[in-house]
Formats: sequence, C-alpha cells, structure tokens
Amino acid sequence: MALESISVNEARKLIVKKQRLPPSFRGKGKEEVVEVVRSIAGVQYDPLPVIMQAQYLTLWNRVKNFRPEFLDELLYKERKLIEFVSIRQALHIVPVDELPYYYQAVQRVFRRGWIQRSINKQSMEELQEIVKVIREKGTVSIKDFPYTKLRALFYMGKIAIAKREVGMFQMPHYSLLNTLHPQINLEEVEEDEAARWLVLRTVSAFGISPSSHIAYWIGYKVKETENILRELEEEGEVRRVKIEGLRKTQWIRSKDLERIGSIKREEFISLLTPMDNLTRDRKWLEELFGYTFKIEYFQKKGMRWQVSVLMNYEFLGFINPKMDRKNKTFIIKEVNITRKIEEDKWEKILKRIEEFAKFHKAEKIKVTDKRNRDVIKTLEKLGYESVNNYLIYKL
Repeated sequence: MALESISVNEARKLIVKKQRLPPSFRGKGKEEVVEVVRSIAGVQYDPLPVIMQAQYLTLWNRVKNFRPEFLDELLYKERKLIEFVSIRQALHIVPVDELPYYYQAVQRVFRRGWIQRSINKQSMEELQEIVKVIREKGTVSIKDFPYTKLRALFYMGKIAIAKREVGMFQMPHYSLLNTLHPQINLEEVEEDEAARWLVLRTVSAFGISPSSHIAYWIGYKVKETENILRELEEEGEVRRVKIEGLRKTQWIRSKDLERIGSIKREEFISLLTPMDNLTRDRKWLEELFGYTFKIEYFQKKGMRWQVSVLMNYEFLGFINPKMDRKNKTFIIKEVNITRKIEEDKWEKILKRIEEFAKFHKAEKIKVTDKRNRDVIKTLEKLGYESVNNYLIYKL
C-alpha cells in the first residue's frame, strides 16, 4: 500500500511547531521552561563562551522573556531540571523526573562507546573511596579530585552537578545524585522500555523524521532505531509517510498526522546556534530545509560560530557573532545571507538581532564584515552608522 504523502511546507511547519519556535508555541515564562525542555527532548549544554552559552540561547528562542537565571534556578536551586550525559553521549539538560528514562535509554550507547572505556580505566576501589569523601564533604570539584575520576562517577550515575561557579566557563561542583535527588531511582525502568520511550519522545519532539535522524539524535544505530519504530508502528503510536520530493521514509506520531493540515502559518525569526536542537543534525537540516553550514567547533584559529537565521519556515543563512563583554559590544564578524531579502524583511531580522544583542547585555552592535555592499547599504539605510571600517548601531 502506498504511503501517505505530505508536502515539504507541511513538514516544515510541523517540525518548527514541535520545536516550539513560532510565537504561539513558545513558553510563557519561567513557569513553562521545564515543559519546553521536556517537549523538545532536552537541551544540549555547551560551555563555549564565544557568545552566551548555547543552552541559554536555545531557550531564549523558545520561551518568551527568557532570562539566564530562569535556567540556573531550575537546575541548581529548585532542581526541577538536571544536567546529565545522555543523548549522543553529550551533556544534556532534561527534566529530573525523566532522568531514569534518559539514563537507561542510552546505556547501550555508553557500553559500545568511549564512556564505558573511560569508566573501565578507573579503579572501582578508588572511586568508592571518593564517594565516601563526597558523602562527608557534600560537594567537590576538580580542585579536590582528578577530572577523570569524577567524570567516571558522573557517567555511572553516582554523582550529579550540584552547582556551577560564576564566570565564563562555569566550573561544575558535584554531589551524590541520591543526596540531590533522593526520589530518583535510575533502575526504576528497564532499558528496553526506556529505549522505546526515547525513540517515541524524539519522533514527537521533531514532528516528522527519517530513522537516520532519530538514530543520530539519540546516538543509536539506524537498524536498532528502525526495529523500535516498527514495534511502535504495530502499537499504532507512529506511522510511516513520505515527504514530497524526498527519498527517505519518514516517521510521524499518529496523532500528529491526523492534524497536520490544521497548523497555521506564523511569522517569526529564530537565531539558532550550531548546538540548537533544530540545527544539530546538519545533514537532516539540508534534506528538510535545503540549508546547512560547516561546523568549526574544534578549529583553533578563525573559528566561525554560525548563528543560523530562520525566518518563518526558511533558513536565510547565518551571522558569525562574538560578544566583547568588556566593551559591551555585540560584534558581527560575518553576514552570510544566501537569499535575496527585501528591505522590510531586513528590518524584522535586524530587530531580532537587536533583541539577541540586548539579551547579551550589549550596548551596541558592531558589524565588521563589509564585503557585501548590498547588505551594507541596507544596514546604513536602516540606521547603522559607518565608522572607519565597520558599522555601529547603538542599542
């Protein structure tokens, strides 16, 4: 039987809606941050301080009037959220009550990857002694024990991040997990059940995806992901569909397929870091949105930190920013917009960039890239002042 087919535009609207980016689907304040994190399958933590750290910007795009302290308080004071190594063996922020599912779901990934190898290198007797010291002291950091040993205990689910130091790199301090969250039992769910749960959560978080994208997001192999999807299909939880013009079979929640035609189009602009949920899988991004970029995370010199510009349901390109904290200046080193944009759209993009800069506590925007004369003329027309070899806009 032929699979039901949906248009690319319908697919994009569903994906963006499920990722909570249109205004009507954003969280309404701090009280909805946990629910946003829950619905988009967690938020990746990233320490890179080129601009504000990625986890704050992921939520800035999805929660109205978001402030960094919202997340910090939910993590380290109210403890409704927790940082833990889970998806793709990376540090993610997830709701505390869902931690057992995330933890168990990725154990198979840990066992065949570098995390298990790093645990195996440690002496269990030494780690037990460290646990005793942590129980007595309450909180420790790498000033107390080698990072490799604390890391092993962290991966094993014995300790968790209790707080972070104030500053650019926010060094973590650890406490025993059962001290911070005595209600949490990591063994309360079976591994297979947790894997099914996480695959279904991922399908729901992205709206519609091929098995390769779901596998990438979690860190599973494609074949094991497809086995789980077939089980969920037999239970009526998911359906297979086609997206017009794309070769791969797509998976969608049955309930989402029933109402896909009712999603209203909205106007909005999102500024997404390379660590954002929507841009993290660049191959999938290119397949669905016809847009991608080259990740330069580990490039030592001249690294670009591409902040992608999503306008409504189309990616226009990216800016390459840097925050000069000392001089309170938001610097745009490169404007790489690949689409021809009318002046009224530029006004909307610049307004969003100004909001982005203010979120960084900047007092002015400095554009140092003057290679594209059309862009420069537009910026000057919209209030950017030419000073020496760059443009300045005072906020």
